[in-house]
Amino acid sequence: MITPKYHGTNIKIMRNTVNDERADFIGKLAIALYSQGITITLDSLKQILNDEGGSYSEVSNQGLGQTVASAYRQWENIDPVVHHAISYTFRGRDGQFPWEKYQE
Repeated sequence: MITPKYHGTNIKIMRNTVNDERADFIGKLAIALYSQGITITLDSLKQILNDEGGSYSEVSNQGLGQTVASAYRQWENIDPVVHHAISYTFRGRDGQFPWEKYQE
């Protein structure tokens, strides 16, 4: 990351990439939301991705879950902070982190 000056404040620009447009977008969105303590549902993420040209089903989050899981795995060795942000930013319809369901 580099730290340019912008209106008297320091901001960081994410320079790392996984060379996958969708995974990069998910990572950038996750880190932006995570840095502000914001979580969103997979349904909200689906709407954002569809607005960006995606074609995810309105009925199921299965394809979206696979996309998020893929982004999570791709970011693991590139930037552990983004990797972590992906796992904590997106929640299921029930408000829980989807991965928590499988730890019980």
